[in-house]
Amino acid sequence: MRINKSYNHLSELCYKYQQNKLYGEEVPNSILLKSQKRFNFLTEEKVIAYLDTTILGSGKNGIYFTDYGIRYRSLGGKPGSISWEDFANVNDISVYNNVEVNFDHEKVFLLGGGSDYPTMLFIELLVSIRDYLREYSIESLLKEHSLPAYTTTNEIKNTCTLFEKYDKAFEINNGLVVGEHISEKTNEKLREHFNIPTDNHIIAFLSTFFPFKKMDGIIISGEGIYFKETFVSLYYPWYVFRKLPLHLSLDDLIIGKNNIFHLMHCNMDNPEVLLFLRNLQQCVHLMHKDFATSLNDA
Repeated sequence: MRINKSYNHLSELCYKYQQNKLYGEEVPNSILLKSQKRFNFLTEEKVIAYLDTTILGSGKNGIYFTDYGIRYRSLGGKPGSISWEDFANVNDISVYNNVEVNFDHEKVFLLGGGSDYPTMLFIELLVSIRDYLREYSIESLLKEHSLPAYTTTNEIKNTCTLFEKYDKAFEINNGLVVGEHISEKTNEKLREHFNIPTDNHIIAFLSTFFPFKKMDGIIISGEGIYFKETFVSLYYPWYVFRKLPLHLSLDDLIIGKNNIFHLMHCNMDNPEVLLFLRNLQQCVHLMHKDFATSLNDA
């Protein structure tokens, strides 16, 4: 996987609609390698996002969003595609029998198989992209915007440190460990468990299964934030996370488009977890604001 230092509106939209099995630009190489021939990518085509519709996450079938358009392959079917130019002219986007996706009342591809992505949420994503194309342009949808270098200052780390309660001698810990308090061994395990690229620095880790019985929890990295537990694996770059809806419901954290992340076994109080995340949002939002100002002044 590769960390991008820029983003476009299409990637931002796909991340906002992220749920399990909908990957942003960090599509695992194991999946991409299988997809090159199965989906008939053009030589220089750039993958923006991918929805895996297989049961075991093999990447053999699904829906790709690229700089060309939408590419799809259903179980037992042949690869198909629609360019952004043609997709902008689609008037009706609907689903038949909660499985069959139709464009202007014609069958295009299936969401069935191993996909548990909410059908209506997928339609909402497609409509959002279609409406953006109509209001603006393909060029605007795919235009690259520069990103600030988040780790040039210690602002993210300092925000994490404010919420850390760590005393090695007395074994005091609220589940949040920052910087040098993450051992090299734990760092390696977290990187493998969360599938984090080697060039993405781990700043902090909040375990949601205290004490560390599992590696599940929340990782704050140089480029974004990871959430992982059984059946849930999410990654949001900071440019998306800074505006992402977050709220609590009993012992659950509701992330973005109704992603449920459990906090019942977290040693940090639930309201404090929410406050911590919102402080991170404010931190990266200010960094973006300052970065945009510096670009305008240049």
